[in-house]
Amino acid sequence: MLDSLIEQAKDISSDKQKKLVEHVTTQFVERARLQRREEIGTYNGILEGVYDKLPAEERQKISDRLTDVDATSSVLAAKVARDDLPIARRMIAESKSLKESDLLTLASETSQEHMLEIAKRDHLSSRLTKKLIDRGGKAVHKSLALNLGAEMTPEDFEIVVKELPKQMGEKVRHLRKSNEQLLEDLFKDESEAMTGPPIEKKEVRIAVRQWMMGIKSGQVTLTKAISQMAMEKNLYDITLMLSVVSGLEHKHVLSLMNRFDSSGIATLCRASNIDDTSYSGICTCRCHHLKFPPSTGNKWLTNYHVLDPTDAKRLLELMMYKLTSVNGEAA
Repeated sequence: MLDSLIEQAKDISSDKQKKLVEHVTTQFVERARLQRREEIGTYNGILEGVYDKLPAEERQKISDRLTDVDATSSVLAAKVARDDLPIARRMIAESKSLKESDLLTLASETSQEHMLEIAKRDHLSSRLTKKLIDRGGKAVHKSLALNLGAEMTPEDFEIVVKELPKQMGEKVRHLRKSNEQLLEDLFKDESEAMTGPPIEKKEVRIAVRQWMMGIKSGQVTLTKAISQMAMEKNLYDITLMLSVVSGLEHKHVLSLMNRFDSSGIATLCRASNIDDTSYSGICTCRCHHLKFPPSTGNKWLTNYHVLDPTDAKRLLELMMYKLTSVNGEAA
């Protein structure tokens, strides 16, 4: 049945193909939201079958609409990623449908421009980074050096960082070292880490679930919710809220919040789009809990001002990847 639909779609006029792509991509996005798996499978199959016959305008439409849709098949995502760069760019750099094997193939066979887009992804395995270093030119190497979500061996890191200007290279070295320490600390037992007293749950007027409902309905903002919790010195519910908005497991958010350093919780907050005002409230609340002077909170806030959101999001992706890998091995 699907093969028959594909063959018919290949033979129709360009005007009808345009209407087909419009209909299928619109339905695809809607059905993906509703998790209609059978229909999604059919739409993937149709687009996979006709993609190579479509004009550039329609291929661009598929890329624009389906890059953010995780239900896009790896086969379709790979077809888009191998296309001309204007069409392929977002799919290569952002799609979660591309598998490691797809990315390795792209890194082995496509242009320097395509590899540069791969180098911008939030997380790159050391194997993929190695392939990009081997085939990539200076632009690819620079992107890898600046991508804190790119895993690489010390030897590979030296290859890319030595091509940077000295001052930039030193900054990258410092940031990478700090991030490696943060990831290492994330897996330490509480008894090994420098932490404050346990953060305890408090009786509150508004539960986190109610706050989240208000945010979803547009009646309240995340900033308002976090600021109110901080005024009430309610660190526990702040960790619950951050867990929800970031996707990081609550026990890890709780651990980061209770540590004497600020790099972990700052990374999580910036990656979750917590603004400086709300973060200031969190700093004040943390200082109260950890019995630190207000000046420490001011220092944390100053560092937060210069924390790049892209770097923070990449590090959060790397945290979650590492935690998923460890949990998978444990299972």
